[in-house]
Amino acid sequence: MSAATLTTTRPIALLGPQHTTPTLSSALEGIGAKGPIVLVAAGWEEREAETSELEAHIGSKVQNLGLWPACEAAFEEDAQLRAQMFVRYDRMQELSRIYRIRLSAELGALRKLLAETDPGRPNDLVGPALNPAFEALRALDQNHLDRVTEVNDEVFDAIRKRDAVRAKAEEVAERVAQAGACLVAGGHVGILYNRMRLFGVLDALPESAAIVGWSAGAMVLTERILLFHDSPPQGAGDAELHGPGFGIAKGITALPHAGSRLDLEDGARVALLARRMGEGSISVALDGGECVVSSGAGWAFDGKARVLAVDGSVVAPAQGESAQGESAQGARA
Repeated sequence: MSAATLTTTRPIALLGPQHTTPTLSSALEGIGAKGPIVLVAAGWEEREAETSELEAHIGSKVQNLGLWPACEAAFEEDAQLRAQMFVRYDRMQELSRIYRIRLSAELGALRKLLAETDPGRPNDLVGPALNPAFEALRALDQNHLDRVTEVNDEVFDAIRKRDAVRAKAEEVAERVAQAGACLVAGGHVGILYNRMRLFGVLDALPESAAIVGWSAGAMVLTERILLFHDSPPQGAGDAELHGPGFGIAKGITALPHAGSRLDLEDGARVALLARRMGEGSISVALDGGECVVSSGAGWAFDGKARVLAVDGSVVAPAQGESAQGESAQGARA
């Protein structure tokens, strides 16, 4: 089974960054997580082994899966494996280049149309053009995701059969199969996804095991990894789909560091992003100290995490309130 098609009803918590306002301990308690606890911290790269602060915070030892050094060791052992991963990287870069060319045109058209109408009182000529424009943008995003998925499936299916990967994957499966909870830390989102996929981290996780991801770790657990920054150093940024996530956390787009990376005061930008993600998904800003937890009614909020709505508003649902994609639609243009 492709990692992107995994489904689950397990307890899930998605958190904002932990370095300034750590809430991992309370999140674990809130969802009733039990040990043993395994940790995925490959996104920290060379710092993956630095877990003392995390363990002090949660008051428990964790089993660090050590994916970063394991991958580096596999590269040293198997030159062809390294070559295959670099070929994949080059192909992904080219797919992203092609996608950005088309994305710039689609977003440019939408921004011009949105500037000519008020979502509360839509222009009767411009308004009807918005739905097709958004459909075209979402189709482009989906086409990019499909192409990335195709490359990922081809490459990872092949390299996971190699001896240098198989031994570590078997070790990971044995440890994960005994876990009561899995923690997925932040860091570099691309490396985090790649290492988890390479060693099949989630394949053996028991259905009853809780899973908590923060920052980039929250992003990889969702169905789609969205990269975003309204004011990057190189100029105005366009949010873009990096690729599929693992699909554990459904119906949500995780936006960690949103307070510093998005202009949440710009209603037009907020509306465009929320509507672009579609009616089946809520776009949630997750800054430090903020959390959402899976529930039977959708995603339960902590009173601080905020939802981006298609009318351009940004609202923090009350503590304990649940929301689904349909709950965040606001006024339609």
